[in-house]
Amino acid sequence: MIRREFGFSEREDYRSALVLNMIIREDFEDLLRSKIMGREVAVVGAGPSLNALKDVEEDVIVAADGATNYLVSRGIIPDVVVTDLDGIETYPDSIYVVHAHGDNISKMWKLSYMGIVLGTSQVFPFGRLKLYGGFTDGDRAVVMAMTLGAKRITTYAMDLDSDKIGMYSKPFYKNDVPMNYVKRKKLNVAKEILHTLFRKDL
Repeated sequence: MIRREFGFSEREDYRSALVLNMIIREDFEDLLRSKIMGREVAVVGAGPSLNALKDVEEDVIVAADGATNYLVSRGIIPDVVVTDLDGIETYPDSIYVVHAHGDNISKMWKLSYMGIVLGTSQVFPFGRLKLYGGFTDGDRAVVMAMTLGAKRITTYAMDLDSDKIGMYSKPFYKNDVPMNYVKRKKLNVAKEILHTLFRKDL
């Protein structure tokens, strides 16, 4: 349904997944689970309110893609980075959960700057790849944390109803930019996923 709605190519999704699976050599899911299970987790998005975030008190910090750039600039090193490689341009000593999709094969070179990498896909998983669910980096991070047994999840700067796109969403943004039609559709999907998750969790 989502693939049809956004015009994504299943073939290209598989190609990207194949490339990612060839690059990663180990399965680090047990390490990631040991980091998250039973702990309080902060998921930090790249929304416009990110600039107001000064500190995070949860046990584990999970950064969604470009939010990593801001956190590192504040001296905050995320424990986990969930990324489709679009926004990230700094590479702290974190566990990376890298998502393969049809239009990010050309960005796979970024993995050379990452140490511990766990791969995910949006096609049926194979090899060392996982499929936790979710759509955008932010809601994928929440789904992943829930799946791996987080005690509690708190989200920051996941501004799903904002009329702006946060400046840390893309490396070439110098400021927050006006919301566009495609981004709004993506955030609406993310919002529906999170609402469904938390309804089930009640």
